Amino acid sequence: MKLATFNLYQFAAHGHYWHNKTERNTYTQAEWEQKQRWVTTRLREMNADMVGFQEVFSVPELRQLCAEAGYPHFITVDESGSREDDPAVYIKSVVALASRWPIQAVHPVDVPAAIRTDLPLPVDFRFSRRPVCADVDFPGIGTLTVYVVHLKSKRPVSLDMTYADKVAWRQRVSDTLQRLSRGTVASLLQRGLEATLLYHSTMARLAVDASHPIVVLGDMNDSQDSIPLAALTMQERIYSIGGLEPEQWPQDVTTWLYDYRLADSFRLAPNMRLSVRPFTKIHRGTGGVLDYILVSNALNPKNPAARAEVADYQIWNRHLDTDGVDDRLQSDHGQVCVELRPCAVQPDAATGINQRPAHTVRTLADIVTRQDFVEYAGGVFQSYKHFKQWSSEDKWKNFWSFFFDSEYGWVTSIYGTVPVSELYQKQRHSIEHVIPRDFLDRYLARKGVPRHVRNGATVNPLNFAPSERGLNAKRSNFRFDLDGDQIVRPYHMELHPDNFSGTGFDADNEWVIPSRNRGDIARAILYMLLVYEIDELYNRHIHTLVHWAKVDSPSAWEIAYNNWVYTRHGIRNPFIDTPENALLLLDNHDLLSAIEYRK
Repeated sequence: MKLATFNLYQFAAHGHYWHNKTERNTYTQAEWEQKQRWVTTRLREMNADMVGFQEVFSVPELRQLCAEAGYPHFITVDESGSREDDPAVYIKSVVALASRWPIQAVHPVDVPAAIRTDLPLPVDFRFSRRPVCADVDFPGIGTLTVYVVHLKSKRPVSLDMTYADKVAWRQRVSDTLQRLSRGTVASLLQRGLEATLLYHSTMARLAVDASHPIVVLGDMNDSQDSIPLAALTMQERIYSIGGLEPEQWPQDVTTWLYDYRLADSFRLAPNMRLSVRPFTKIHRGTGGVLDYILVSNALNPKNPAARAEVADYQIWNRHLDTDGVDDRLQSDHGQVCVELRPCAVQPDAATGINQRPAHTVRTLADIVTRQDFVEYAGGVFQSYKHFKQWSSEDKWKNFWSFFFDSEYGWVTSIYGTVPVSELYQKQRHSIEHVIPRDFLDRYLARKGVPRHVRNGATVNPLNFAPSERGLNAKRSNFRFDLDGDQIVRPYHMELHPDNFSGTGFDADNEWVIPSRNRGDIARAILYMLLVYEIDELYNRHIHTLVHWAKVDSPSAWEIAYNNWVYTRHGIRNPFIDTPENALLLLDNHDLLSAIEYRK
């Protein structure tokens, strides 16, 4: 399911004007037809199921356009306004919601008594553009409440200033600046009041059901770090509740804080991680963000009980600075489009759920395809929790306890020769993901892999290696060197510096693996590539990985760890079972061709 916010820029039909009766503020018949074609094309490109519109003057014309574009359900909650002395000149726009799915109910956005008590709210307060609040039923999610908003602009109130000829220019300058100062604050107050009213409206719904999914689509007319956005999302850190600081709160309070917040979908979308935020508006040559899609915790990928999650975030903004077409014939805003993907029904409690296939592959000789390998390996490991949600108890139970409940506490950490027991004793231990967790998150989300499988990839113990904490942070998400390059920036550390001299970065900023660890790394990579269908990471280097795995056979502790994982979770890495079995698989060209590079 996809939702979009779309500022149309003065959607006023031919024969009408916006704000002032000038040639610049109206469309010729040809221009109006061109603008409608562009809007229709953009709707088709985004392919959203619901679209929130701003700057709508000609409501019937937009309703018809949306119906023809495949949106039979359309609502507004206000009427656009015209000048009393000239109905052809629009002075007030409205917001609208178009949907492919039936709209079940429409709700007013009321003013709570607490706001009238605590804030300087005028008795006759009105939104600059009355927001839409509607319920829509979506398959896989249930009832979704959608707001369409357009907050007050930053344009100062009361810009119409004229002076008599006898007024000195110095006085005009002083008076103009003072009026603009008051007008700017008046606009900020209006925008801020609108933001907090919207927040209170969403909270009234969440007070009934904190797991209710809510989406706010709109032009907020302010930056992501502004006061109105802070009042609308309430993402700022809370330092006390009723005078009590966090260490005095009950255990569940931190979780409840997220239940009553709205999150910026840009910050949640896996495809936007580590990305510079795309602009939605260019003002005097500088790009900025005014348009947002906010979601409640029920749609937050970080929430293990989410009904759906933000899976993709797109900005359609190339028309703003590359095509040479006047913005009035298109839009002076970029469009924001977000995909929500329903989550599977969550189990009551589990750290790992193994999707066990039917056992038709019983021997290595039966393995021909990737699916055969996955079945023999015990299936695709799934998880209720993401690695970020693992507690220290989870990490102990699912990984570290192996080293201390067996005779393998002396096993050396990955990339170095310090025993795990010493790292643990000195609190320098860390779990290294052989294929980085961040890569798994982004790659599998982009492929549309279900949430439990993505979580499972991040906590799959067959992708873990014991590491020194600082070294793990240093390696970060850098790729491995698989070309035999030399280290140009070795890793240095205070704890046994000589024991980590065999690893570091090459000239290409790739992480060089010591020869003693290459087999371990290769087996983990080959397993993950096959099980999670990762076809673009190391596909050019399969032959190198196979060679490493052959030269460095599974050690006794690797085999023991693989068996330990199998007894706990029912999964295993067939490349580790025994050295003999591993060799048979590494010579299985039919299997490995599934992940080899192909032009």
